[in-house]
Amino acid sequence: MNVSTAIGIAQSSPVRDRVKFFMVKAAVANLNGEAPSSATVLLGQRILKGIEPVEQWSIAAISNATIMAGAHTPDGSSIIDTDLEFTINSLWPAFEM
Repeated sequence: MNVSTAIGIAQSSPVRDRVKFFMVKAAVANLNGEAPSSATVLLGQRILKGIEPVEQWSIAAISNATIMAGAHTPDGSSIIDTDLEFTINSLWPAFEM
């Protein structure tokens, strides 16, 4: 898959909706942790307020080798939910500021 195709998949509404779902799920889990760091709290709040840029998360997720290998449809429907969720969770530290 080339970069243009990957970006098209990442920007499709179905993929962005799924990414957003897993972002919110991760935010709730991280904020409910025993003692979330201030960076985790800030990121979780941005996600739950809907001001964290989903597009950046979506592009980051699609750039993951496992996700890219499973992306065979323009709407990303071939990407396995558990793979996408794992990838979103693994991206969390990269988006903490």
